[in-house]
Amino acid sequence: MSPIFENALDSLKVGMQFYMSGNQYSTRKHAILTVFHSIELMLKEYLYQVNPILIYRNIDKKITDNSATVGFSEILIRLENLNLGIPEEQAKAIRNLQSKRNRIEHHRYDHEDEDRELISQALKFILYFMEFQLQKLPEGLIEPELLENIRELVTDYNERHGVANHRLETWLKEKWPEWNIEEENTPEEFIGTDTCPQCRHEYLVMEQKDEPYCFWCCRGIPAEYCEICGQTKIEGVPCCEDYEPHLRIVT
Repeated sequence: MSPIFENALDSLKVGMQFYMSGNQYSTRKHAILTVFHSIELMLKEYLYQVNPILIYRNIDKKITDNSATVGFSEILIRLENLNLGIPEEQAKAIRNLQSKRNRIEHHRYDHEDEDRELISQALKFILYFMEFQLQKLPEGLIEPELLENIRELVTDYNERHGVANHRLETWLKEKWPEWNIEEENTPEEFIGTDTCPQCRHEYLVMEQKDEPYCFWCCRGIPAEYCEICGQTKIEGVPCCEDYEPHLRIVT
């Protein structure tokens, strides 16, 4: 086991200890920070497996123990350049957690119920990435009780995903009665869903009469498009001014 992966695994375990200790402000905040750190290190381990020198920021200078390594954004770019880009569904989980991490580190932590889904998405990515990209079975590296807790969170997320899909399909059928789900994914007239700025899932419909509605949150969301980056955000809340530029992962 490389030191990088060992570090990533330790951050995952510590992050889960924070998460499982309760839904307090401090425990959830540190769970998000530590689980994101685990993901960042696992991505760095992926680079390391390709070639150990790729984890360093400047590979044209002599490498020492004190040489700076690549940050999160640089890791994603290098993986793209190596044709090892992260699939879009997995990339969304990373971007969602990174967005929350950025807010905590650079501004404040908004303690929200939706953080459970955020962590669940991240854990789903970690289990997949460990087994199928890093070729490391979680069963042999994570204690059975902790792994069971992780899998329960992932299962809960998958079930909620199915419920949200059913809600959206029911609404589509009511709005477009002639639509046949077996013939096409969505009605031709439907402009599609956006990322909900509250829960960060792509179940936000902006074309509702009263206000945008999220079929994951199951309620109206005061959302609007950012005039700078075009992403959805909560009305009146700054977007691009306070955070790092939005990452785009090409697969």
